Amino acid sequence: MEIFIHTHNAMDQRHISPSWIFKQSSEDQIEAVCTKILQETETEKEKESILCKNCKSEITTVEYSTAVNGQHAHILKNPAGITFHIGCFSRAWGCIVYGIPTDEFTWFAGFSWCVALCAHCFTHLGWHYQSGGDSFFGLILANLVKDSKIH
Repeated sequence: MEIFIHTHNAMDQRHISPSWIFKQSSEDQIEAVCTKILQETETEKEKESILCKNCKSEITTVEYSTAVNGQHAHILKNPAGITFHIGCFSRAWGCIVYGIPTDEFTWFAGFSWCVALCAHCFTHLGWHYQSGGDSFFGLILANLVKDSKIH
């Protein structure tokens, strides 16, 4: 088996055998290739989709997880005594934001909030928080599922 290497000049093609490639590869080069493969695998994990549990529409991806007040996940109680376990995300294109922003009973000082709904089935997924130019989504983790498909 031969491998053709094409250079900038179409007339200059070289034929090499796979054994020559392996002989010429140093341990550093092999390690660099392995590292790149591992990094690409990690990147694929970061792109894991997060879906609406009700209709399975894509809401966001793991890569948009963010920390607010030092952590991604928060357990919070509303004035009616209902406890929510939320995760914070910098983007959630699968949500629509509904209502007029309010700072009443906000869980995050300095941030006003509106309700965030699934754009497809209108399930309540959480809240959108904003303060000046900063914003994030606090999404109810029990209303979301991770997509196990490889992208």
